[in-house]
Amino acid sequence: SIPGALGFVLRRVCYRSLFARCGRGVMIGRNVTLRGAGRITLGNGVLVDDNVVLDARGAEARIELGDGVVLSRNTIVRTRGRELVIGAGSDIGCNCIVATDSRLVLGREVLVAAFTYITAGGNHNYERRDVPVIAQGFTSLGGVTIGDGAWIGAHSTVMDGVVIGTGAIVGAHSLVRGPIPEYAIAYGTPCRVQGQRPG
Repeated sequence: SIPGALGFVLRRVCYRSLFARCGRGVMIGRNVTLRGAGRITLGNGVLVDDNVVLDARGAEARIELGDGVVLSRNTIVRTRGRELVIGAGSDIGCNCIVATDSRLVLGREVLVAAFTYITAGGNHNYERRDVPVIAQGFTSLGGVTIGDGAWIGAHSTVMDGVVIGTGAIVGAHSLVRGPIPEYAIAYGTPCRVQGQRPG
């Protein structure tokens, strides 16, 4: 938790051997929590800010952060036994949760604003009354895919089974439960397409 440039240098040197791959110029902030670091790949120039959690649970779990990805402070990136990919140049704002029990892929240069929740999988089964919901397991609706250059506004929630197209914009405080086409502008609870980006 050493602050300043000395802390960045020490963490870069000490943490490098923990990851499956750690590219050049990676910067890791203070109080970062790592679980399953041997299943996490960091590209060149990745920035992991203070208090971030990177959690790859299970033998099949894998987190891949492309070149130049930014994870802002207090954000949680978690997978349980599946693949979670954040493409090069993407920027995840502070206090976000990006989590999967299925497959979750963010394309290149995706912008995710603060306090956003993106969840793939994690749909609790609840058919039986004699068994607590927590003990009934999960069902996946196919994961989440967010296309290159998309922008997800602050305080939004993106649910399992959603595909957001290339260049789409999701307005703040939206609940995304269905597909959003390429270059669409969509917002609301539930989120609905309201227009198209010019061009």
